[in-house]
Amino acid sequence: MHKKIKIFIVLFFIFIFCFFFQTTFAKYVIENTQTVAKLAIDQSKPILELLDIVSSNVDYPTYANQTHLITGHIKITEKDLIRNDLSSDTLKVAVGNRYAISEKDYITPEFKSFFLFSENAFEKIYEFSFTHTTGNGSLILTVPEGIVEDKMRFG
Repeated sequence: MHKKIKIFIVLFFIFIFCFFFQTTFAKYVIENTQTVAKLAIDQSKPILELLDIVSSNVDYPTYANQTHLITGHIKITEKDLIRNDLSSDTLKVAVGNRYAISEKDYITPEFKSFFLFSENAFEKIYEFSFTHTTGNGSLILTVPEGIVEDKMRFG
């Protein structure tokens, strides 16, 4: 029985030594780092806003007709544009008092200018001016869908 106790004690110390004193005696240590994913998520659409619009009619600044010049600024806010076809040809102008605009409400004004007024990394501001506004009612500017597109990134 004495021999069994000695074997038990030796095995017990070997067990303790193996699990509690884990020290690596190696000359080289190898590290392995892997990049699993890089995420850059952009789920917001470009923001287009009309900054201002002014009529050359100083007596009635909200009234437009065929002789007055309408001037305004449109701002696009987006940093990753892949398509920007905003121009005098793609900007639609309508006159009417309804929310639902039909094709017959669109007019063809004479654009005097349409150019990039200022830009930085996140926004572009365009200045436009047109005349020959026909019809009665509210002036409505429409940018059709797909004229300005951004890079939608999901990973």
